[in-house]
Amino acid sequence: MQNRSNRSSRTPSSVPALMFAVSVVGSNGLALSPILSDVARSFSTSALTISTAISAYGAATAASAFFLAARIDRIGIRRSLLGAMVALIAALALSASAPHWIVLTLAQALAGAAAGVILPAAYGSASLVAPPGQEARTLGRVIAGWSVSLVAGVPLSALISDAVGWRATYGVLALCAAIALMGLRKLPERRALNPAPLRLSRLLAPLSYRDVPILLLGCLAFSSAFYGVYAFLADHVRTLLGLSAGQVGFIAFAYGAGFLVAGIVGAPLIERVGPRRALPLALGVIALVYLALLPAAHALAAVLAIAALWGAASQLSLNLLVLLLARARPEERGAVLGLNTCTTYLGASVGTAVAGTLYTHAGFDTLGLCASAAVGTAALGLHWRLNGRRATRGEATA
Repeated sequence: MQNRSNRSSRTPSSVPALMFAVSVVGSNGLALSPILSDVARSFSTSALTISTAISAYGAATAASAFFLAARIDRIGIRRSLLGAMVALIAALALSASAPHWIVLTLAQALAGAAAGVILPAAYGSASLVAPPGQEARTLGRVIAGWSVSLVAGVPLSALISDAVGWRATYGVLALCAAIALMGLRKLPERRALNPAPLRLSRLLAPLSYRDVPILLLGCLAFSSAFYGVYAFLADHVRTLLGLSAGQVGFIAFAYGAGFLVAGIVGAPLIERVGPRRALPLALGVIALVYLALLPAAHALAAVLAIAALWGAASQLSLNLLVLLLARARPEERGAVLGLNTCTTYLGASVGTAVAGTLYTHAGFDTLGLCASAAVGTAALGLHWRLNGRRATRGEATA
């Protein structure tokens, strides 16, 4: 066990490296959307075909989070993180040099498998290097890597694609992952001494806990709609307005800016309204955002303004989902949040696949309407379950 001075000495170098690793994962997961048509053109195929790489990434991340993340404590948190980072570097290098879209899809599946280990290992490492009493703040700094990927990583990736080509985007991300790996080598190790045997029934046990199933269904609707709309919004706007990848990359910047601002100022709002009431409201705003994007897509300025609102509402929804899931069974928080990660990326895979079919055969307007309906239905269901009379009686007798 590390003493306080050792933990404090590791913080200055380890926390930025952890944050950088999360931002690289986030940038890769979101980088393909702005350059989708460029990649499709280089392989002489359609945007729908290339979108299978996004689906493969989401499916592999979900499977990894479910089956591999549970073994982090057995293998060792530092060893797991470093091994997954090496796999991510290999996946990004393979993406950059892929001779065929199938190879790109397989490379992104490998990147997803790595991400399913990197994210929980990075979050767990944050608590190990945090100074005493500052665990929550340190974790918040690491999670801020997502904001960095949205505000800087994705727009810069799109600009690199415009200037040099889409393959350079993955080459730069591989280099960034290698730099992050160098900074992670000094992390402390933690390994469970007598880990309990892993059984499928134990992994699925949280599904029987109060409120967890409806919250996970809400998470599935939220993530499916987000990844489905995000995957094809840039291509839709590029087609309508004749823009470059770099120009539509600012959609991710606007989304990230809203996400970042909500993370700073959203806590008082949540405390005033209460998380059980705030979550359906935040999801309701997202449902309206998907409707508003349909006419707004004809003007980039309107898309950017709505994307900022989209980012803010998404940040609140994510925080509230995690908060309520963590409260559902505090003594088994890890298992519950593991299912949340799995559900999120299952939504990314299924949502992108379904959205690709809708976008190709029915157009973006139909995709937007379906996404709005899914999130709106989830908001109503969550409001009924979390704030209805049955929920009130349950809390009163608890």
